[in-house]
Amino acid sequence: MTISLEAIVTGMNGGPEAIQQNFNKVKTELERMNGSVVTIPKEQFTQLNGVVSMDREACKCTILKFNNFALMQINTYVGLTMKGWTYREVVSVPKSYFNGYSKFTLLGNTDRVDDENVHYNNDFHPDKGTISIYTRGSEWNNKGAGLAVCGILHN
Repeated sequence: MTISLEAIVTGMNGGPEAIQQNFNKVKTELERMNGSVVTIPKEQFTQLNGVVSMDREACKCTILKFNNFALMQINTYVGLTMKGWTYREVVSVPKSYFNGYSKFTLLGNTDRVDDENVHYNNDFHPDKGTISIYTRGSEWNNKGAGLAVCGILHN
């Protein structure tokens, strides 16, 4: 598979259009490969376990489905109040989007550092359709966290 995508740079004229053209090229190639693209609507993201706030505009999930696996990118931004060294599932999406896949292989890592040098981890759990956070060290008092995970769904 070879796709020629246009480079997107900050402040460029026609940036949104170029992004859409790139997306259309990828979608066309996926269709050629018998793949399909599914987007989970932001309205289907649900706050869990004491999440103080969630930026609906940051709720995005794209799934590229193939015959035996799917590629997935999911992200959101939440406000939390948590003690340091605490694990919590904080956002869910309907499991029905994941075609019964039971395993998730992460692409990249889950370690995050915010602008104030506060460390945390986030992960995705296909069996529950949830994103989790693990605060490392610092207490979080209505503090924001960007959660983003990319990986392969499979059995």
